[in-house]
Amino acid sequence: MDAAVGLVPDGVKLGIGGVLLRRKPIAFLEALADAGRRDLRLFSFLASLDVELLVRRGVVAEVHAGYVGFEQLGFAPAYSAAVADGSVRAHEHSELLFVTGLRASLAGLPFLPTRGARGSDLVAELGIEEIACPYSGERLLAAPAIRPDVCIVHAEAADEQGNVLAPATRDFLFDADQTLARASERVVVTVERLVPTDELRGSALLFSYEVD
Repeated sequence: MDAAVGLVPDGVKLGIGGVLLRRKPIAFLEALADAGRRDLRLFSFLASLDVELLVRRGVVAEVHAGYVGFEQLGFAPAYSAAVADGSVRAHEHSELLFVTGLRASLAGLPFLPTRGARGSDLVAELGIEEIACPYSGERLLAAPAIRPDVCIVHAEAADEQGNVLAPATRDFLFDADQTLARASERVVVTVERLVPTDELRGSALLFSYEVD
């Protein structure tokens, strides 16, 4: 864990895997806070305990997310208070804007066109520019690429080479972790257990060459 935490310096753009209350890398985030990191810029598609934990520990400068909260249990209190008092900057994205930004990074492009968030205040708040489709003339939003410096993903299992097992149940947005990892400069994965490579055949979420 110390070696993995060492890949995350102060001020880094940190992508955090998991969706809502699923697959959040809590042990890694606790270790990161214990190491005294500061001014982290977090990117979490649909956030919950991940952002709340780091905000409570005072290590966060800004958060980019489509949502931060605990679903039926309500919003995240420490995060909400930090945004209200100005100690943490919040950058709210629509889900489609966030995913389109990751896909732009995957494609090696500075932006990708999308209709996501059209008509909402998010467009002005995030400074999203419009472009015209060269074929139809339709006005589209140019979602800027999202490329975290490091991302942390939690999974059930991996082998010793770093091949990561996909979820046994292809639950809600299971592939969001794969997209986030492949859009990031460096990738850290924590798992519940190490398994023989044979257990991963045909069901890998990430391959060893994609994991730092």
